[in-house]
Amino acid sequence: MIQINLLPKNYLKSQSSFNFGKTGLYIVGAAAGVIVMLAVVTFYQVRQIGTLESGIERANERAAMLQKDIKLVDALIDVKTKINHRLEAVERLDRHRSVWVRILQDVASNVPDFVWLSELREKAPAVKPDQSKTTGSMPDAKKNAKDNTAQVAATPTDTMPSFNQAEIEGHAFTLNALAAFMINLMRSDYFDNVELVSSKEVKFTGNEKAYNFVVSCNVHYLTDEQLRTMVAQRGSESEDLNEADYEEATPTTTAGNALANENEN
Repeated sequence: MIQINLLPKNYLKSQSSFNFGKTGLYIVGAAAGVIVMLAVVTFYQVRQIGTLESGIERANERAAMLQKDIKLVDALIDVKTKINHRLEAVERLDRHRSVWVRILQDVASNVPDFVWLSELREKAPAVKPDQSKTTGSMPDAKKNAKDNTAQVAATPTDTMPSFNQAEIEGHAFTLNALAAFMINLMRSDYFDNVELVSSKEVKFTGNEKAYNFVVSCNVHYLTDEQLRTMVAQRGSESEDLNEADYEEATPTTTAGNALANENEN
């Protein structure tokens, strides 16, 4: 069947003018390419996120499995630290274990005749007053007190000082015996700064008289290593003195031999 279009030509051109052309095709192709690229990137990122989440889950599971081992290791480290601290304390105590035995032996060997001792006591170390309580404000004083408390807490209590002040009390029948005892203490390696604090005459039963005395001094806690060092130093000093005496005596002997040879001639 034959169909005849009776519409005007202008109208027909306006209807048929809707055409993309090459530029429209390029735009559509570029848009499609961008959409495809975004889809690919999105898929890749989603896959990477899934991989990371699975890795995180495995790591959490591994951490949960190792949590018991971590707690065990921490407990062992804590026990090791405590054991090391105790070993250090034992070593420090062992280093000064025989100090008082040697000190008492030295005191006993230095006591002359007509002297007997009644007490050997240590003096408590003097505590310096906190000047910040009088000069500083109250907050500063509290802060200094806290710092001092922290320092005292941090200081090990099982350590022994190098020396300490002490007093020796006893009786002597004569002042010469008391003087001899003080001289012996001055010559000792364990005592220095020996001073007479008091001396008074007392009477016993039977009209016997004696002198009650109190002597102050510094007691040095010498370890075995320090004693060995002192003995070695004294040995080297005695060898040096012997060599010096020999050198002084050698010229005299040579001069005597020369005089004897002249007399023979």
